[in-house]
Amino acid sequence: MRVKKMSKTISTRIDDEDAEKLEKIAEKEHIDRSALVRKFILQKLKEYEIKQMTELYQKGIVSLQEAASQANVSLYEIMEYVQKENIRPPDQAKEEIIAEIEDSKKYFK
Repeated sequence: MRVKKMSKTISTRIDDEDAEKLEKIAEKEHIDRSALVRKFILQKLKEYEIKQMTELYQKGIVSLQEAASQANVSLYEIMEYVQKENIRPPDQAKEEIIAEIEDSKKYFK
């Protein structure tokens, strides 16, 4: 059984020029202004979550798979973001890399 989530109303003020821009975009997208604002907010929330998790990846706190899982996106999607933003994991010592390779060998027997 699917549980219905409660929704909340959020109000904000923007200047007339920005409201007009929203109206034009909404018309072009064939949706109402509220749906457009909701779409923009949800897109930015997703981007924020990806950014936060890739920062943890860059610090070596989480793996790329963990980052994707925590951000609720696919591994492919987060890999695209990491590549686009040129994000690299922290450098590892040679000994750490060798230990990881040795540990991973058990999965390929």
